[in-house]
Amino acid sequence: MSEQRDPVGDTDADFLAAVEAATWPGEHFRHREHLRLAWLCLRAEGFDGGLARLRGLIRSYATALGATGKYHETMTRGWAELVQGAMDAAPGSASLDALLEASPELADARLLASHYQKATLDSAEARAIWVEPDLKPLRPGSAPR
Repeated sequence: MSEQRDPVGDTDADFLAAVEAATWPGEHFRHREHLRLAWLCLRAEGFDGGLARLRGLIRSYATALGATGKYHETMTRGWAELVQGAMDAAPGSASLDALLEASPELADARLLASHYQKATLDSAEARAIWVEPDLKPLRPGSAPR
């Protein structure tokens, strides 16, 4: 498994350890870092195990940063579904950069809005539990509710 470095020199292992320890600066945990974390978890543990790890890491990281209320279940799983779909479509992607090259749409932080109505994503229900997409499926072969 190749070890990807980010622009400041942190390897994937360094990044993951920093998120686990909540030492990664919150102001530097943006969309790309969410994707990187999802890609690392899903790659290492498959979809179900990776999603469980991703949920735990995001919750504990947010709690450590004093942002407990920011966790959003539907957004977390929705992005995991999108990343997994991209990984399935480009199984040879050895780095997040390679995955983004194969699926550049993932770089758009607004991508979930093409799968969900705004009111659905903004709902308390979607924040608390998984809500299926109501506009179009997240992965080929699955149907919206």
